[in-house]
Amino acid sequence: MKTVSFLRILPLFALLCALLPSFASAQSADEEAIKQRLIDRVASIDALKLAGKVGENNAGLLEQRAMLKPDETKLMNAENADRRALYTLVGQRLGLTATVVGQGRAEELRKKSASGVWIQAPDGSWSKKA
Repeated sequence: MKTVSFLRILPLFALLCALLPSFASAQSADEEAIKQRLIDRVASIDALKLAGKVGENNAGLLEQRAMLKPDETKLMNAENADRRALYTLVGQRLGLTATVVGQGRAEELRKKSASGVWIQAPDGSWSKKA
């Protein structure tokens, strides 16, 4: 009986093994595309942060701090969508949740942000970085 059961699942196992490398490759390509979009937006995002229009929250995402124009809102939303996607991919690779990855990134962003940028502490309080 055990041989019959194994023979029944062998094709599924073979299919899974065949798909794993392409899945990993696709995931890697997705991650690289996300990173490139984040890099492409750095100057625009930095301008919003330095203008005090958005800040870095304690979840590793941008948060609106002042009135935004429609194109600025679209930019912030695109940045947050890519950050969430990247946190999810990194979390899957490390066995962590996207939330934990985002919180870790938020800590890095608090340390690396320029003076005058709005940052949110882990307790939820906001301040401008000195």
